[in-house]
Amino acid sequence: MTRRATLTVFCLLVLAAAPAAAFDLNLAIGADFAGDFDLGDISVSADTGFTLGLEIAFKVPLIELGAGLEYGFSRAASSIDLDASYYQIYGIGRFFFGPAYIAGRIGYSDVSVSTILEGDFGGGSTWSLGGGVELFGKLKVELLFNNIGGDLSYQGWTARLLYTFY
Repeated sequence: MTRRATLTVFCLLVLAAAPAAAFDLNLAIGADFAGDFDLGDISVSADTGFTLGLEIAFKVPLIELGAGLEYGFSRAASSIDLDASYYQIYGIGRFFFGPAYIAGRIGYSDVSVSTILEGDFGGGSTWSLGGGVELFGKLKVELLFNNIGGDLSYQGWTARLLYTFY
């Protein structure tokens, strides 16, 4: 229930702030690949998964700062019966060099597992680091390395396409 309440509050805040002219609203679609689940003593490769996110950001010269919410759709592991999804709430910063930029984000994540495993897989910290390029002022293409912490952690790469609504 807490997860749904957090998601609802975040979406309401984004919708309330979206009309402000100083903010951009970014819709992000991505693919996670080359990822690994870490269960403490065991590390297993994850199948490719997909993500859907929403960011609200504002630009100052050379820098874009904002907050976002991303949902990682369920993905399986290669060698064990594990099906995991996640959501994360994060702050993001992009430092621009012309159309290219360096991106970093930090936040909180919660991993959900559909199989019964021993242990409590609560939330944990998350961070990402990478870069991208802005195209035509409305599109961004990013490549990020993600680290999602907690009892069941996940590390992998995400390629994202972001569309900016003004």
